[in-house]
Amino acid sequence: MGTRGARVALVVDRVEDYALPVIRGVESVLAPAGASLLVLVHPRPAAQARSWVERLRRAGSIDGLVVSTVADPATGTSAVAGLVAQAGGLPVVTLGGGVLGVPDVSCDNAAGTALAVDHLLAAGRRHPLLVAGPADSADSLEREAAFAAAVARAGLPPAPVVRAGFHRETAYRRTAQALGSLGAVDAVFAANDEMALGALDALAAGGRRVPEDVVVAGFDDTSAAATAEVPLTSVDPHLAEQGELAARLVLDLLRGGDVPARVRTGCELVVRASTAGPEGAGPPGTGAVVPVELLRDVRSGLLVTHHLLGLKHGLSSVVSEDDLARELTAYLPRVAVRRAHLATVRDGRARLVYSTGTPPAGAPTGSYPVEELLPGARRGELAHGTLVVQVLAPGGHERGLLLHEQDRLDRYTAEALHQDLTAALQALQRARRARAHAAELERLVAERTAQLQAEVHSRRLAQEELTRANARLSEALLVDGLTGVRNRPAFDDALRRAWREHERTGQPLSVLLCDVDRFKAYNDTAGHLAGDACLRAVAACIADAVRRSDDVVARFGGEEFAVVLPAADAAAAERVAARVLRRVRAAALPHPGCGPGATVSVSVGVATSAAAAGAGPEDLLRTADGALYRAKDTGRDRLVLAGVLS
Repeated sequence: MGTRGARVALVVDRVEDYALPVIRGVESVLAPAGASLLVLVHPRPAAQARSWVERLRRAGSIDGLVVSTVADPATGTSAVAGLVAQAGGLPVVTLGGGVLGVPDVSCDNAAGTALAVDHLLAAGRRHPLLVAGPADSADSLEREAAFAAAVARAGLPPAPVVRAGFHRETAYRRTAQALGSLGAVDAVFAANDEMALGALDALAAGGRRVPEDVVVAGFDDTSAAATAEVPLTSVDPHLAEQGELAARLVLDLLRGGDVPARVRTGCELVVRASTAGPEGAGPPGTGAVVPVELLRDVRSGLLVTHHLLGLKHGLSSVVSEDDLARELTAYLPRVAVRRAHLATVRDGRARLVYSTGTPPAGAPTGSYPVEELLPGARRGELAHGTLVVQVLAPGGHERGLLLHEQDRLDRYTAEALHQDLTAALQALQRARRARAHAAELERLVAERTAQLQAEVHSRRLAQEELTRANARLSEALLVDGLTGVRNRPAFDDALRRAWREHERTGQPLSVLLCDVDRFKAYNDTAGHLAGDACLRAVAACIADAVRRSDDVVARFGGEEFAVVLPAADAAAAERVAARVLRRVRAAALPHPGCGPGATVSVSVGVATSAAAAGAGPEDLLRTADGALYRAKDTGRDRLVLAGVLS
């Protein structure tokens, strides 16, 4: 077949630093040939991950396939061979896959590793450590063998090896264990940059200086390596060039041509501060200098993160598909998403709930097989541009499908959209179930009322049952789905009601604002699932510290909680805040982002209004917020009592 209109899928583990240059390389070749690119983020529940390529092939949604070095989500082992098998007769190219009989593109791993290890040992280092990738990864095994050969050439005994599966967190933990047991380590080579950054984390936590005590090098030359706190020496495997070569091979296969079994790119060593030392030991232009383009990417990433946090906040309170569409319409253009399609999925069939372009978002489309990706006339959108395809499958059950395209793909947006939209769809499902339950109860009540219309007592009981059902529904819509305490709309309503009572009676009113200290570091280190568990535990501590039935505990947003204390003066509010601090400290929740032995803490701002004249609830909240920031600024894990509003 020809290449114009062809749809090529690139399977990646995540849209991150390693994948981005590969994606840009692939699309730079496909676009001029009239072919489109579907970046399939490897679905994380194992059952879906093992079947999605086959489903797309059978539905005619893809014409060719490029598989990067993805891993099975359930086992952490390489999934490349399984994905190649699912492709059936489609043209397939792998990137460092090492699958027999399939064209493969990779860099010269042995040469690149030799450059890095020779550089590490050139300064007289004699106790190297290897942080290796998965034992079934062709790329990792080549780098491991080349590392051993370079160590032998230097006349050193075989070096110890820790295996970390290409993941930063795993590398941090296992390198820290190795440093504790080995002691004498003065050089670390990691088989990719993520693991090298994990090793840097472990060295910093152990008080080892880089590069004075230990020199460190990685592989892949990602932007994270260049912008790390200690810029990382790394092997540049020309990832964009690998993507270009893989795309050309797929296009040649689509045209029916012959292609080589293996194509290799060259490598070069990029020397930075993790090996260069304070005076710099690398070639001219290397060392701690960060390219302007990378700095621009970092600044752009900070702005994107700001908008994504706004979207996360908005999605946390949606109760309908219309709410969801409004939030996406408001925020997606700010992160340069030019096309987006979100569908809910049930029993293998999808239904669009949001879509950019025409027909207008929200127009009825009916359901369609999810493996077709888009319904009816919209399928034409698969034939141009680059769409990131993500399956939203909480708990292993497909609940949604997201396709989106950005002006310039970044490593923040895809992951944030995946997590936040998965949570939003779960919240909508809970709301639908609650409404359906209430509707069913209402139907039963109506039926019973018709049957017993002569019996006033029975009718009254039925009405009471309906009232209780509606009350349960209303209650469910005011509860934060993650932590179980009240949500932001419930807090706002409680504060307004308490303020009216404060104005009427003249009794004092107090508010606490509680924020989890260094929560971003917690998420960055332990991941968002662990972060969610931490928020639930902190919410339980705060709720336990609040004793009166009229007091309201709510999740204010993100990692911030709020407490309304009606008829409580400053002294009473201070006692409650002190109990909050004691409960959180007593929980002794480990904080992996702050080093070994660190535990989670909170900072609390306390504000009290003695008289409502001339002020409003917003002033009380603003005063508590100021007190919270003073608690943060003066060391965290403490409370600050603001002056009393009067």
